[in-house]
This record gives sequence, structure tokens and C-alpha cells, in this order.
Amino acid sequence: MGKQSKTPLLQVEKLVKSFGGLMALFGVNFEIHPGEIFSVIGPNGSGKTTLFNIITGFLKANSGKVTFMGKDITGLPPHQICRQGIARIFQLVKPFHQLTTLQNVMVGRAYGKDPATNLRKSKEEVVEILNFVGLGNKIEVVASQLTMAERKRLELARALAAHPQLLLLDELMAGLNSAETEIAMELVKKIRGSGITVMMVEHIMKAVLGISDRIMALNIGEKIAEGLPKDVVKNQLVIEAYLGK
Repeated sequence: MGKQSKTPLLQVEKLVKSFGGLMALFGVNFEIHPGEIFSVIGPNGSGKTTLFNIITGFLKANSGKVTFMGKDITGLPPHQICRQGIARIFQLVKPFHQLTTLQNVMVGRAYGKDPATNLRKSKEEVVEILNFVGLGNKIEVVASQLTMAERKRLELARALAAHPQLLLLDELMAGLNSAETEIAMELVKKIRGSGITVMMVEHIMKAVLGISDRIMALNIGEKIAEGLPKDVVKNQLVIEAYLGK
């Protein structure tokens, strides 16, 4: 487990979000500490991606508060939140298909915390990031020629290029085979080892149990459990949410 500070890196308080009459999140509270891998689980429609979208500014909450590094970031637009030090990857990867992997990540380096101002230095950093995620031998390959697993790693590289302190991963393992999932799990641990705190939404329980420090479970917009992986998976409300009563 990563070293933890007593002060939360991210704090979410009483978050509420509804779409018309549908309540997507209802009074969700949690905090993430520096150095953690914190996972959010729950059946489809439980509010996991909605939660990500609010934290990263793609949706506005009806009420509640999001605090990052002691600063209220509730309702800020995505580019400002990115510059505060939060980056994310999306469940559906959308690279610039006609650009090379290098060019794709160079775009990411132009945003986020401490955006690049020197092209040569930026390129050096991007090559280092591509090596880090295992795409160092694909620098000049256009994104459309990459496999699904490689596109996921490219998405990761773009997010890392924004120099985040908190990285949000929305179903990084989805669509990967068993061997690719193992590689992705090791990469997430390596990212945490580099000093970046990780928040994951993930359906692959092998990955969740294998690398998470703590887990929060949502069901129909409400938090039903939070704690160590071994405790949360035994929680009766969590079992019922996945399997039915």
C-alpha cells in the first residue's frame, strides 16, 4: 500500500445528481488519500461514470462539494480541473486516428499541469512516457493501426502527459484478455509507484481485488459499502446488488 497522508487528496461531500426524475447520485461521500489505488464498483447504472464526470467537470452536480488538495473545485470546467492536477481516461478510447502515438501524446502534453512550452523538451518527455506505458517501439505508428490494448495504453499516456497527481481510470481493463489485463494491472501499480494517486471504476473484479487499497461500492446512486477489498466483497448489500436478493 502506498504511503498515506492524513489530509485527503480528494474529498467528495454529499454529492447529488439527477437527470430529470432519475436520481443518479444521492448524497455520496468519500475521500482518497495520496498514494492510494481507490476503486469504485457497482452494477451498471449505479452512478460510477456519473461520479467521474462530476469530479472532472464534464457534469455539474445538483448539490454537494468536491475538494482537491484543499481547494474547492466543484463545478469548474474540465480544462481547469485538469490544470489543477486531475486527469482521466475514458471508457471508450478516442485517439486522433491519423496521428502517430507520439503526436497523440504531444497533444496531451500541451494541457494539464505545467503545460509544455518547449517543443524539444516536450517531445523528450513524451518519448519517456510512451516507454513507461510500453509503447516505446510504436512512436511513429498511427493510432488507427494500434490494437485495443495498445490504444488503452495510448489513452493512459495522454493522461499521464498532463502531469496529474490524481488519475481517474474508467474501465481501463474492459475488452482486454487475461494476459492484457495482467499487464494493465502491473502498469497501474507502476503509475502509483511513480507518485500518482489512482481512482478506478472497474468491472473486472480480479483487477479490483488484485491492486486496490480500498473499494467503494455504489448501487442505484448510493454508497452501500466502503473499506478494504476483502471486506467489501463479503458485504451482504454488495452481494445483493450484483446477484440480486
